[in-house]
Amino acid sequence: MLDHPRSTLRIGIALLGASVLLMWLPALRTPFWGDDYLYIYAAHAANASPAPWWSDFAPTALPRFWRPLSQEGYWRLIDGVFHDSPLATHMVSLALHLLASAGVFLLALAIARACRWAMARSTAALAGVIYAGLGMHLLPVHWAAAANNSLLTLFTTLCLAAWVGASGAVGLRRFLLLASMPLTLALALLSKESAALTVVLMAVLRLFTGQLRVRTGEVVAVLACTAVTAIWLLLRAHFTTQVDAAYELTFGRNVVRNAVAFAGWMAGVPREAVRMAATGDRWRALAWIALAALPMLVAATVACRQGGSLLRMRQWLSIVLFAGIAYGPYFLLAWNSYPYYAAIAAILPAIVLAHCSVAGPRVWVILSLLALSSWSAVEVTRQLDHPALIGRARWGERLLRDLERRKVEPPLWVAVRDAHRFYAVGQYGLAWRLHLPVDGIHLAGQCPAAASQCLRIDDDGAWRLEGPVSPPAPVSDSKRR
Repeated sequence: MLDHPRSTLRIGIALLGASVLLMWLPALRTPFWGDDYLYIYAAHAANASPAPWWSDFAPTALPRFWRPLSQEGYWRLIDGVFHDSPLATHMVSLALHLLASAGVFLLALAIARACRWAMARSTAALAGVIYAGLGMHLLPVHWAAAANNSLLTLFTTLCLAAWVGASGAVGLRRFLLLASMPLTLALALLSKESAALTVVLMAVLRLFTGQLRVRTGEVVAVLACTAVTAIWLLLRAHFTTQVDAAYELTFGRNVVRNAVAFAGWMAGVPREAVRMAATGDRWRALAWIALAALPMLVAATVACRQGGSLLRMRQWLSIVLFAGIAYGPYFLLAWNSYPYYAAIAAILPAIVLAHCSVAGPRVWVILSLLALSSWSAVEVTRQLDHPALIGRARWGERLLRDLERRKVEPPLWVAVRDAHRFYAVGQYGLAWRLHLPVDGIHLAGQCPAAASQCLRIDDDGAWRLEGPVSPPAPVSDSKRR
């Protein structure tokens, strides 16, 4: 006979997984926007040149961020294989998101076995599905340039899973697990710089699982990972230029602001709700924050009440340490703060949430609340117009399609007041879609009197092309929807 509690749990996990997939499928319709065009333009130029693929790992023009695997190299693949198709690119992004969630499953399975939890596979499967549905993972699916986040999560979880699993392994399997760690860590570092804290997270996970005995092979693996991190730090210093002021690390009121933001991201609060509150629409913003955060907080409360006694004090401490250390550098950022910065910090809390959920009879209540939280965060963000990120992308796509039907020639002047709105297109978006040289596009506060052609973008999103070619009457963004 079937074990009904187990079969019910599996059905719940399957339904939540289907809900997550349905939630993310509309991301495939998102157009390119923002940094996407910067990387497309650069990748196409690199593929058209005789520069070998490995030149992305040793750039001559120093970037702000050295992420050759997840940015320069990744986009050369997108350009060469998928010919810059937005649909194909977002399919790859969705696949990477699912692979990252699978990495969380493997790490959760290793932790569950190390801790001798009951229903280890079900716990791991639920952890992967919970992670896949977190609203903080919005941009890496809807914004192709943020694929680095999924790659970071995938390689980091593989490294940590090998570390946890090696403690109880023997023979060839143990050797392969330990040998894989420097490689997966190197891939994570080449994807995003926050992987530099992985070695510290290894120690925290050992505290969580109670695997305090470290054998010779594990010491060698840790030293190898430390050496890989040190080499990466040296190369990063050599291959990057000065960062933007928004990414500088400072100690002041920004720490408090980022700490509050971190708490919000962990509770499933959408960044656009915070932006909405800051721009004056506070009541709708507060209602949206409550709709996304309260189900998440209630689910976590119910889960901890029914399964929290299964965890020891050192494990609760480990959760706080893991999340705080993983998010550590972002507490010091001068300005920027995004939910996907918490992608690594959320992994262990998601695993513990899954463990506590399967431990009692209210698992369906918890899964329903988690689904409600994720859908509230993602779907409302998807429907918002500017200044929402996805709404901004759709506005940019409408602008570019309109300009593609016109005769636009360099030099092109662009008069725009709202830099955040124009970011959806940018100079590289205009250059790529209109087949113009980047240096033939000039930004200005007002259209110069001597400009042959000038694209004027008003505060409400209306645009008009002024010049020799008589454009149609200005059309506001609202009329184009």
